[in-house]
Amino acid sequence: MDLGQVFTKGIVADYMVSLFTLNKDAIVLDPCFGEGAFLSSLKKLKKYSAVGYEIDSDLFSKTKKNYPQYTLKNADFLQASSRKKYDGIIMNPPYVRHEKINELAELGVCKDVLNSNEIFKGLPSTANLYMYFIIKAVSLLKRNGEMIVIFPGSWLQAKNGDGFSSALHKDCSVERQIHISGDVFEASALVDVLILKLRKDGKNRVAEPEFIKLNNGVLETYENKNEAIEINFNEPFSSISKVRRGLTTGCNGMFINPSFSRREGHTRPIISSPKQIAGFSTKGAVSDELLVIDPNKLKDTDVTSFIANWEKRILADGKPETLVKKIKDQKEWYRLNLFDCHGIIFSYFVRNDMKFIYNDTDNVIRDNFYVLYPAIDKWVCFALLNNLYTFYQLECVGKKYGAGLLKIQRYDIENLHFPNIKTFSDADIDELKKLGKKLAKTSDRKIIDDITHVLSHYSDVSYEKISAEYNDIVKNRLENV
Repeated sequence: MDLGQVFTKGIVADYMVSLFTLNKDAIVLDPCFGEGAFLSSLKKLKKYSAVGYEIDSDLFSKTKKNYPQYTLKNADFLQASSRKKYDGIIMNPPYVRHEKINELAELGVCKDVLNSNEIFKGLPSTANLYMYFIIKAVSLLKRNGEMIVIFPGSWLQAKNGDGFSSALHKDCSVERQIHISGDVFEASALVDVLILKLRKDGKNRVAEPEFIKLNNGVLETYENKNEAIEINFNEPFSSISKVRRGLTTGCNGMFINPSFSRREGHTRPIISSPKQIAGFSTKGAVSDELLVIDPNKLKDTDVTSFIANWEKRILADGKPETLVKKIKDQKEWYRLNLFDCHGIIFSYFVRNDMKFIYNDTDNVIRDNFYVLYPAIDKWVCFALLNNLYTFYQLECVGKKYGAGLLKIQRYDIENLHFPNIKTFSDADIDELKKLGKKLAKTSDRKIIDDITHVLSHYSDVSYEKISAEYNDIVKNRLENV
């Protein structure tokens, strides 16, 4: 069971505790103390009392014996009925996506229970579990109390961040907003991380962002050199294309490269990974096999046996929930809802080379990609996507992960802006078409510069400026790992 545990390194915990400006006799709460990083830091300080919760029984037992001076409870903080108010709260809340919260039901944690609590009414249905922890913690903070919390910085751009931000700022000011990069956690690739110091004063002030990096065991401050420049393109993404996620099977182990003989006639090619694509086109890409059940061929014993075995396995495991429900509802749970994947695809994880890829093959595209459907000439659209102006916008909004990875969400693509092609000369439109076709055919990345040169005629930001800014922001991402 994934409890979303990501443990804070001691040096980071010490730094976070140092942000408190509480009286020596203050009582500090840690709602999910885990291995006790914050308890250890508080113990070193020798001036605060502490109360803690931990739902993981094994962790609770291991950690409690090291801190007999503190009041520690093996319980779920979110369901704790105590109304005691605290002078200070410090925590690294669990990271569990909203789709996986119900998987914690055997511990009493599920979305229905959470959403029945009045204090969570302001949170969106897509709220990550850490948002529930933070809002509950704020409710237990004394007037003028302080809370120090470390969690993903991605909520600043996420759609579900609006509701969370409103709930957070309703009672609190942000006294410190510290973006921290490097190996912040004991075992996690996440590097887009934020430390907030909140004060429950009802004044709704927000401090300017600060930046620190954990480098070789030392915390260093640095200036953010990548403040976004204004591209000043005004046409929304919807004016050139639509986008959707690739195919989700619900059970890749069953549907991708199915393990039964005589698969001919029961599969279609599917592209599952960016590694299967060499250039800017899916022609020649290495594909996997996707199980596609034809109702007219269900007499094939290999197929029926394969389906029956997986049905037993899914029901025994009780997951994935979507397929369990379909099986119980006696639906044709083994049939996938295929859709047209012809268009332009984009992998939502980027490391070195960002690229939009032309897909005109018979390949189905898996949910490791987004599928874009041009609303204008496909080659003009392809060119408008594959240039430094577009890449720079995505670099600015993407979520940074370890090993230099950048994650692009669907709404990041939908928030892209472009120049108004109605103002383009006929010659430039023709040139973009030619360059788009050439890029798909040759995969020569120099063509991206050529497209950027054309678009620079319609931007306040020169080719030289956008090229320098883009190269700087990529270099910074790849160095800050």
